[in-house]
Amino acid sequence: MREPKRVLQKILGPGCDADAFAATGEPLELVVELLRETLKCRKARQWLLELAGFDIAVSPRAFHALLDLREINCVETTTRDLDIKVESLRDSRHPDDPVSIGNLNSVLRELYRDLQRTREKMAKEFPALLLKRDVTAALAAKIPEWVAGARGAHWNGVGFLFTGWKVRGIENEFRSAFPNADRAHPLREKLAEVERESEFYRFCAEANGKWSALGLDLFRILRADALNNVCENLEGAGNALWNLVYNSPPARVSLELAGIRFDDISTLFENERVAGRG
Repeated sequence: MREPKRVLQKILGPGCDADAFAATGEPLELVVELLRETLKCRKARQWLLELAGFDIAVSPRAFHALLDLREINCVETTTRDLDIKVESLRDSRHPDDPVSIGNLNSVLRELYRDLQRTREKMAKEFPALLLKRDVTAALAAKIPEWVAGARGAHWNGVGFLFTGWKVRGIENEFRSAFPNADRAHPLREKLAEVERESEFYRFCAEANGKWSALGLDLFRILRADALNNVCENLEGAGNALWNLVYNSPPARVSLELAGIRFDDISTLFENERVAGRG
């Protein structure tokens, strides 16, 4: 890297002097790369906030709520006898304790796993969703009601001959709820497809419930056709965190000068010492 000190000064906020970092004797090229990993996390966070509506800068209260999930609450440690011991974070932390980078990494890992599972299910079983451009949690919950109403209006032997008025009313309400779902209308001809699609939306609703502490809304993500990008940003943030922690030992003093602490992710996301112009 050419002129790492100049690049470092561009990344640092106006109140920070790159000379202090140079005086540590730590490799400035590494410091620059570590701060760039910090900026990648911030960029992913901002994208997810704006496009997907949830925040990966997990607050202490949100993290405490997520401890209901075994995958996040339970931590495996190795004893001196090389036995595996499972410990509960809920037993050792308070609701307002800072969220560490390790805590955040466990959240991102489990969230990515769930969203990746959703993405794979969508690709394999539901590659052409009929209703996703309009779907919301409330509308998804009503789909079984519309399907049951239309199916109940179909009489054996005569079809909708004597119940056309009833099924038209259901179809008009359904069309009003999903105006951009041309391939799903008229409902009476798409009952099987719509009913099957509602299974996927139940799957999404369950994921929303699991991650309610983060404010996850998979229906918003589906409407924006952004599931692939959400997974990519989560993966990018996770990789940046890993690089930051794994490569940090030779630059610990410089990271402290930059105000970055691994035991509190607010220093990663809300740190004015790192301006992000590099």
